[in-house]
Amino acid sequence: MKHSKNHFFAAFLTFVFSIGTFYAFEMILPNRLFAEIKASGDNIVVDSLAILAMAEEAEAIAPLVVAIAPLVETIAPVAPAASVAKAVPVAQATQAPEVVETSNTNPLNRFFAKLLALEKNKKGTVRIAYFGDSMIESDLMVQDIRRSYQNKYGGHGKGFVMLSNVHKPVDATVRYEYSPQWITHTFLKTPPVPVGVSGYVSVAKNNMPTWTRYKKGSSSLVNPVLFYGQSANDSATITVIADGDTSILEDLQIRLLNKRQLTSSSPKELMLQFNNVGSTPFYGVDFSGSSGVYIDNFPMRSSSGLPLSTFDVELMNAFQQELKYDLIILQFGLNVLNTNSKAYGWYTTRMTNAVEHLKACFPGVDVLVISSPDRATKYGTEMETDSSLVSLLRAQERYAKNANAGFISLFRLMGGAGSMIKWADEGMAAQDYAHFTAGGARKAAGLIFGQMERDFERFKKQNVSSKSEGVLE
Repeated sequence: MKHSKNHFFAAFLTFVFSIGTFYAFEMILPNRLFAEIKASGDNIVVDSLAILAMAEEAEAIAPLVVAIAPLVETIAPVAPAASVAKAVPVAQATQAPEVVETSNTNPLNRFFAKLLALEKNKKGTVRIAYFGDSMIESDLMVQDIRRSYQNKYGGHGKGFVMLSNVHKPVDATVRYEYSPQWITHTFLKTPPVPVGVSGYVSVAKNNMPTWTRYKKGSSSLVNPVLFYGQSANDSATITVIADGDTSILEDLQIRLLNKRQLTSSSPKELMLQFNNVGSTPFYGVDFSGSSGVYIDNFPMRSSSGLPLSTFDVELMNAFQQELKYDLIILQFGLNVLNTNSKAYGWYTTRMTNAVEHLKACFPGVDVLVISSPDRATKYGTEMETDSSLVSLLRAQERYAKNANAGFISLFRLMGGAGSMIKWADEGMAAQDYAHFTAGGARKAAGLIFGQMERDFERFKKQNVSSKSEGVLE
């Protein structure tokens, strides 16, 4: 009798383990072991590094799935693939442990200390690099955060602008156009030369003459400085035409990173004509003043954020010596979200590594992670918050914590589950229920700036309190 009882418990434990394992892997694995390049949503494309990461994750799990398959099949039938998308109803998703609502100020102490010094002394600069995906194209969101900072703390100028782009630029801050003789490379694919701080690099096609023209928009063409890379070419010239005044730059330097002042004025229009530049890599023009807050907008459509880990450390160290970033903001996630997957451990691990790489590239910089906003997906006939979103938000919070970065949940700030539907109904979000309209971008920027200011005020109170305690001692 005792022997039979032991068999019963052993069989029961095996049964429970098998059921738990099955459902765990059902949550982890997508319908396919190797994800397609195009993820859920017509406008969402995953970059090659994210595809590779998902494939490696699937390969690591596949042998375990094979090993437990016989046990699983004897216990429960496999759920139909069509049911996976609805695996976590929105009602349950919103009941999951909350992603933090406000940012963690401790990782941003250096940035806040620099901002406090600027506020008190009214001199010096604070500089931010804002990396993101298509959510910040055309300077959306970033231009409003920049304007809010400059209105309060001073500064005028857009900051760093590329010479050419892989997409036609639509930017009201600084308008620019360029000749088709530019070949534009990005870090989404392996470039023939290292990319610049924006993730872009421009090279003249077959050494042909080429040009870029900048025009003043809502932001002035302040103190333009050209940045370019190393080349053995000693015959290159650049003709600079600023509001009709012409000058010629010769004897281009050949260090790893070079810069040339283009004009001492702030022209309404700036024309750059490049001749005999060969394979010289050109990175862009910086439009920044000598004091205030500057935010460089570096959008990369279709990026997961992982390509940031491919930056050349030595070249980025050189950029940091010139631009002196105090804060890097990361806003990615849209291109990672996949309704058919509930596990983003691979994303947590790789983005943690990416942030650590950025800290090596830009010594002394603080990092702030801004989460994905709400996103709606159609289930049956109803639009609801995507069932995978909560898992992605947790992954973003975890990698921020792992890398000692600050974190702001845009999802919570905009209202949580179902908010993207409301924003779309109010004309604040596009009908893909993933991107903001111009009005929505302004609103989202206000929410982000407001949260950063609340955290800054908290830092100031803590700073005053610490100093008071020091005096008492």
